[in-house]
Amino acid sequence: MNISKTQEKILEIGKKEFLDKGFKEASLNEIVEKAGFTKGAFYGYYPTKESLFDSLVFEVINEFNEKFKKAKDDHFNLILQNKASRTINLSTDYLKYFVNYVYDHFDVFKLILCCSNGTKYNNYIHNLVVQDIIWTEEFFKILKAKNKIRGNISKELHHMIISAYFTAAFETVVHDMKREEAIKYIEELATFFNAGWKSLITFI
Repeated sequence: MNISKTQEKILEIGKKEFLDKGFKEASLNEIVEKAGFTKGAFYGYYPTKESLFDSLVFEVINEFNEKFKKAKDDHFNLILQNKASRTINLSTDYLKYFVNYVYDHFDVFKLILCCSNGTKYNNYIHNLVVQDIIWTEEFFKILKAKNKIRGNISKELHHMIISAYFTAAFETVVHDMKREEAIKYIEELATFFNAGWKSLITFI
């Protein structure tokens, strides 16, 4: 997307203001003043403070969402290929991909995770968890109908496991881990959670 020098400066100042203070406490007056423009000039590009925040994160989050959906599709394709036993390996591969994607766009995810209170992105991680639970339950349901899986997990435990997994994965951003440190941490996290899944679910 091509943007003007004016937009570029507003986005740069806005991002810093949001990262420093969070969306709620960020001052639109200060953003405009630091950018060296009038409010009229600002409103010519962004009608609200939230529209500015949205401009900073939308493209990255939209791409992340599309890749998240593709990960789901690839897992369901394993059923069609009679390779459902590879689901844990595929999940680990995607987890590694996602952590690198997040670090390629670190500031955006910092905004989402730590600075988005008061925006539509405030519950973003929770919404990912809910979507993942829905997909996983459908995945297990299909496999059970095909007699390709053994084991049971309650809805309550399932929700807690997925929520803990996502929370733990995104702690890399919350705690400002360096990329190399985060990748090592994610590999250990995958090993830990994969062992738990294997103790609960057996693919036939």
